[in-house]
Amino acid sequence: MFQKQAPKQEPPIDLVEQFYKENVDMKAILNSRRARKEVTAGLEPYTGEFGKAQKKHLLNRTMVGMAKRHMDDLDGLSLDQAIELIFTPEELGEPVNNYFMEMDAAAYKERYESDDVAPGEPFIDRPYKRLRPTFEEQFGSERRDAIKSWTLQNIYLQQTSIHWKLFIFFHNLFPTKSFDLGGHKFGYNYIKLIFNGVFDSFDKFIHDLTLDPSMLNYLNLRLSRKETPDENYAREVQELFTVGKRPFSKFTEEDVRGIARALVGWTFNYDKIIYDEGHEPEIIFQDWNHDSGNKQFSSFYNNKVIQGKEGDAGAEELQEVIDMIFETEESCIHPCRRLYQFFVHPVLTDDIEEHIIKPMAVIMRNNNFSIIEPLRVLLKSAHFFDDSFYNSLIKSPLEFTFSMHKEFDLFNGELRTWIQEDQKEYYYSDGERPDLFPENFINQLSRSFYFFKSDYWTINSQGMGLFEPPSVSGWPAYYQEPVYDLFWVNSVTIKQRKQTSEGATRWGVWLGSGVHIKYNIKDYLDTYITPNILDALIDEMEDRLLGAPIPAQARVRLRNSVLGDKNPDYWTQLVDNYFNNPTKDHRDQLSWRFEQLMFQFHELAEIHLF
Repeated sequence: MFQKQAPKQEPPIDLVEQFYKENVDMKAILNSRRARKEVTAGLEPYTGEFGKAQKKHLLNRTMVGMAKRHMDDLDGLSLDQAIELIFTPEELGEPVNNYFMEMDAAAYKERYESDDVAPGEPFIDRPYKRLRPTFEEQFGSERRDAIKSWTLQNIYLQQTSIHWKLFIFFHNLFPTKSFDLGGHKFGYNYIKLIFNGVFDSFDKFIHDLTLDPSMLNYLNLRLSRKETPDENYAREVQELFTVGKRPFSKFTEEDVRGIARALVGWTFNYDKIIYDEGHEPEIIFQDWNHDSGNKQFSSFYNNKVIQGKEGDAGAEELQEVIDMIFETEESCIHPCRRLYQFFVHPVLTDDIEEHIIKPMAVIMRNNNFSIIEPLRVLLKSAHFFDDSFYNSLIKSPLEFTFSMHKEFDLFNGELRTWIQEDQKEYYYSDGERPDLFPENFINQLSRSFYFFKSDYWTINSQGMGLFEPPSVSGWPAYYQEPVYDLFWVNSVTIKQRKQTSEGATRWGVWLGSGVHIKYNIKDYLDTYITPNILDALIDEMEDRLLGAPIPAQARVRLRNSVLGDKNPDYWTQLVDNYFNNPTKDHRDQLSWRFEQLMFQFHELAEIHLF
């Protein structure tokens, strides 16, 4: 029996560098992109069938990993009702102490000379103590991992709501390395900002993003000086966040300098955020460090002049910059373009720009700069439901991993381990060797720390380190033409994906100390209509997990992986035996066959598409 090892904690692979190492035929990629069917449907409401295929397409593009429970939530709903459900906001909450078995209260006190919160209690508002830098509490790995695991658990538990998908959209569009300077509180504040911001007006969000401590740090605005204004944020707030790059928008270098001058003077009170009670940042405007001269802008901004201001009045120039940016048409066109590329398809045409994106931008402007309203229209449109878009994208590492883990409900699965000396696999649910299973994996709260920490590194190994963006532009799969989503798959990441699918389908997710958590085979098979008829089961798996028919040869391979030289009645006997008499022997006989089926199924190329 092969025993999976712990996931390695390595930096994410450079997807672009690796892609171009592979000697890919770029001409073939370009020809393939150009050969895509032209979609003539526009933003008019979709009036066709809203059946399984359409519901699956909608959920694939709005969930972070689609699972059966999401399909069940749409059962019996019309498209309008489904959209209403999908646009229901979720609650964020706060991270809690789920690391108490990784570092108990005594160990925490010894390391940080500070009392920890009780298990299950939130910690983000607690003041931190000042200790020598190598032991500073705000950078402790246990709480950092708790925040990351809490975020992933929220995504794993997402309702049938687009909220967490939009969170990923914003995280990619407005990335920062939020834990670097201020540790846990900076990281949480960034998460909270973008989570709440997706349902806020976009212009207000950009204002708030500008003053977020992690962004003030990431793009150097806090270090800007009136004598030498730093232009990083001034450039990116236009080029990446609002109006976009040429040829679509034509802001000038003078505009970059003007915005840099208008925004100089903003910083934050680091000590108050970190060492005082609470987590809300105290943002400071240093009037002595503000450029009080007039700022002249180009014709792109209608030759606007922002009058220089002295004293506290200088802070008003930030809002004037925001207002100036959002007076341009491009300030709505660019975010709508990014919405389209994220939720529909990355490759754009002049026709899509003219008949989809520009009308979306008008809707956005007419609805107080809300990205929600144009997205609603897009996701209900005839254009979105054109079948050429079904299964036309490669899943990101997050979507690839969570589509399996959510489908199998792995977090609530069975603990198992393998003892080499006994040459035997043990399950905690059997009660045969409970001593083999540490309490930190049995306790659900503590388990969340280890399970989602493992998921974090699994996703990271495939090229997507959450809260560790490769650049201020986000992940290249979302923006870099003409490759786009093809960046996700290369000779390195495909091996990691195979390990991920093998873990999900065979041995389970690594928790530590030789213990894995594996799906409960009876619970999972119970979600199928006829699990004891092999061909019917494969048909239902095809319908549920894939977006395309299984090729004939692949279907033969799937059947053979289960049956070998047996006839189909053998599978029926295995399932019926276990369901009617769930002994360990019956489970083991069924599990081995089912693992082969599921692993082979997840070896199909179509499993990577959504």
